[in-house]
Amino acid sequence: MNVIVFEDHKALNLEPISLTRPVFDIRCGAKTFIERVKKLDSIDISALVVRDELVDVTRDNHPGTSVNPDRFNDGIWLNGSVLWSSGQIEEIRSTPGTGFFNDEDMIALNLSSKTIDQWMSNGGPLSMKTPKGIIKKKLKVKKANYLWDILNWIPQAVQEISEQITSIPVGPNVAIDESDGPVVISENVSIQPFVYLKGPVFIGSGSTINAHSKIEKCIIGPGSKIAGELHGTIFQGWSNKAHDGYLGDSFVGEWVNFGAGTTNSNLKNNYSPVSIMVNGQNVDSDSLFLGLFIGDHSKTAIGTQFNTGTNVGVGCNIISHTFPNRDIPSFSFHYNGSNKNMDFDQFLDSASKVKARRDQSLTESEIILLRNIFLARHNS
Repeated sequence: MNVIVFEDHKALNLEPISLTRPVFDIRCGAKTFIERVKKLDSIDISALVVRDELVDVTRDNHPGTSVNPDRFNDGIWLNGSVLWSSGQIEEIRSTPGTGFFNDEDMIALNLSSKTIDQWMSNGGPLSMKTPKGIIKKKLKVKKANYLWDILNWIPQAVQEISEQITSIPVGPNVAIDESDGPVVISENVSIQPFVYLKGPVFIGSGSTINAHSKIEKCIIGPGSKIAGELHGTIFQGWSNKAHDGYLGDSFVGEWVNFGAGTTNSNLKNNYSPVSIMVNGQNVDSDSLFLGLFIGDHSKTAIGTQFNTGTNVGVGCNIISHTFPNRDIPSFSFHYNGSNKNMDFDQFLDSASKVKARRDQSLTESEIILLRNIFLARHNS
């Protein structure tokens, strides 16, 4: 049976990480959402449905898989921001003509091609419309409505990793505390002396942990360089925090660079829940601990201090002697409380150099996507 993984109309609630990738390409452990699905038994993904601006990037990142095709055959549809299990998918497969809901969110469907055609002509999964004539059924799942949902799953995610991956032994003078969860270290990881790792922790391949670092309850994606103190944080991958400073309860995109001493607050002085601007709305996270969300290719100057619940977009440059604004749009040159538009050509030159240092390059589809994000910011 065909399996289609889709984004829904809430995809931008996972910004800034979802600005440059589909929600199913967001890291939720050692793997992304879609990589988890591909590892399940008997799952062969036949198509992906994403926002129009992400079609080319998605095709590059998922070669051989159809992206936003014109027609669909009978099949099951899986929401890309859900932690799926084999049992749940089997239940969906065995229930034709049905839409599955988690609270008010449509999370899966088993549809005929005729019903799919009618639904897609009315907007499909990226709209709020439900296919006509389907049976509605409740299915309890873990769905990421906001990035802090994924942060809350870190213990479960690392436990899952520990059951699938054999951790690589570390060298001398590295302290590992697994009293609260496992510590899983992938291949080709360099851990310098006098590092303290308190589980649950996962460190992805090719990453470097500098001496005297303290890392607790974190997921670090591949190719990252880490120093200082980290807690409750996910690195998508390929980002640098190579100096001292604290980063807690935060989500970091790719190709981010933190200047020396960059630190964030993750707890308000009055111990009230933290709110944060997401997709144009001020959202109460219902969490006492929430730090920084920062998008791909953004950078901070030395000594930068972020307030609780700060959202920094894609391609930003932050220079501030006081707490910068808690909502910084993409491609902002933020200097002491003032946002100016970045020079896109200068940004592109810097981003190309950064990726070249890791033997990678900006693809044409990435450049087009980044330029469109820049233009949307410039024209707003």
